[in-house]
Amino acid sequence: MAFVLARDRDVRDDVLPEIRKKVDASYYSAGPVLNDFCSAFSYSTFHFPTTPTVQFATPLPTPAPSSTYAPPFKQVSTLLDPNITYTTYSLDRAATKTQDGQYGQSAYASLWANYTYSVQPPFTTTVTPTPVSRGELALPPPLPLVPADANTTTNLKFPSDFILGVASSAWQIEGGLQLAGRGPSVEDVIGALPSNSNDSNVSGMFYYLYKQDILRLAEIGIPYLCFSIPWTRVVPFGVAGSPVNTEALDHYDDLINTALAHGITPIVTIVHYDIPVSVPYSDENFSNHYLYYAKQVMTRYGDRVPYWVTFNEPNLQPVNNALTNILVAHASLYDWYKKMLKGKGKITMKFANNLPIPLNSSSRADIAAALRYQDFSLGVMNNPLFLGKQIPESVLNTSKIPITALTNAQLSLIHGKVDFFSFDPYSAQFVTSPPGGVDACAADPSNPLWPTCVVLTNVAADGWLIGQASSVTYSFIDPQFVRSQLSYVWNTFRPSGVLIAEFGFPSYGDEDQILDVQRYDLLRTNYYQAYMTEVLKSIHLDEVNVIGTLSWCFLETNEFGTYDDHYGLQTVNRTSFERTYKRSAFDYVEFFHQHS
Repeated sequence: MAFVLARDRDVRDDVLPEIRKKVDASYYSAGPVLNDFCSAFSYSTFHFPTTPTVQFATPLPTPAPSSTYAPPFKQVSTLLDPNITYTTYSLDRAATKTQDGQYGQSAYASLWANYTYSVQPPFTTTVTPTPVSRGELALPPPLPLVPADANTTTNLKFPSDFILGVASSAWQIEGGLQLAGRGPSVEDVIGALPSNSNDSNVSGMFYYLYKQDILRLAEIGIPYLCFSIPWTRVVPFGVAGSPVNTEALDHYDDLINTALAHGITPIVTIVHYDIPVSVPYSDENFSNHYLYYAKQVMTRYGDRVPYWVTFNEPNLQPVNNALTNILVAHASLYDWYKKMLKGKGKITMKFANNLPIPLNSSSRADIAAALRYQDFSLGVMNNPLFLGKQIPESVLNTSKIPITALTNAQLSLIHGKVDFFSFDPYSAQFVTSPPGGVDACAADPSNPLWPTCVVLTNVAADGWLIGQASSVTYSFIDPQFVRSQLSYVWNTFRPSGVLIAEFGFPSYGDEDQILDVQRYDLLRTNYYQAYMTEVLKSIHLDEVNVIGTLSWCFLETNEFGTYDDHYGLQTVNRTSFERTYKRSAFDYVEFFHQHS
């Protein structure tokens, strides 16, 4: 009390001593007011808080449930061309001096003539896994923050067949770009000398550490793993009729068997950006080359793989006829799998999309801009796939757009050749019409906003950021828009189900933190907890059939030239390649258990 009075500017310094005497006298005489105040308190013996009982992650039951999704390879091997050459390549740069044919070792060495990397992989054989220590599996302390309306979703449950898993891509985590007979892909220029970017020649070394990584996922109870198979590991030269790499075939066969043995169900992405240098999407024979490769993996692994992703985010390619080539390749493979291989698994293609929200919800122009953005982002490929409809008029009517309307034969081939909708909705964004209007922009290919002709922003009309920002421009903690994202694709394309195939959050400055701080990744956990809460609402309140979520990524990745964007549920020591679980890995799984 004296402390407070001494800072009261209305009390003169000459009266403060007298006031203190009266206060102290009142205190020591235990006056009636103070006695009444203190009667609510008492003293006892101090004890340190009891250490809470340590709880541990629940591992998966093993092996994974036994199911067959296609005939085994020995029964369907005749579906492949009997004249295919099977071999294994080894990079010897000196071999270019010899001539041993179109697809010999010298030709293979020539493929790599323009690619050199500053760091070489620290090991070149599969690493024997070591048991995960008990201490590593201890669950993190209780969350200090939970979604504001968490109590309203306590009784909401995920469907019994919900796909809870993690995602990845080969180029971003495998390493060993020039090892085991792999050929170059279009991604390999990232980091190749003299570039200053980080290359993926070492990356996470998943190619040789897959047994360890699968064991670690199983120990914390993650039942699904989505991984990609690089086209150029299986077909190093990329083109139809060229040799197939047996070392790659054996590798992914063992990877799938290892996953199943540990209780993990595989989801395979056939192309995750890394197409061969020799086969651009614009190639008129793209579909033939793609099918030559894809049939190899589907024939060999189709009996054990229930879900296939034909292409990852092809809608990020420029809007042109290459998108039609991709649709034709996808639909042709779908038909072959269902009719020739007699596959019973499910096939999809996954898309990039952060929902555009009209900056001014009452502005017709902004609403039209949002719909136009979605026409370019999703409508171009999903109108034909799900609805059997033509490419949107807003796209085809854009001046000098290098894409033509689909023929009736193409529409017939493409329509319905997809089993569920799959996309990567990391976040949302605001959209508004461009200066001068959409029509003027659409008529002017020199306009920097052409061809979409909309303005995107992450700042709302009231000046507030859309949500907590990450270290990249497109990922925010903005759960208030998750249900709208899911509702848009559900009610627009009317699929049988919706898979969230990637979602994640890289915090600012993770790369500068000590390991203990990186492990306690509260923002990433908040992102997943809030996001999954909205998924539950979407399922139960909006009646959207969300069939699963795959978090990006199960360990730190090369995000196309940088390791600073830490999406991973595990850290990766770039020297020892040791993995460390983050709390978000445990919290992601535990949230699912709480609602199962």
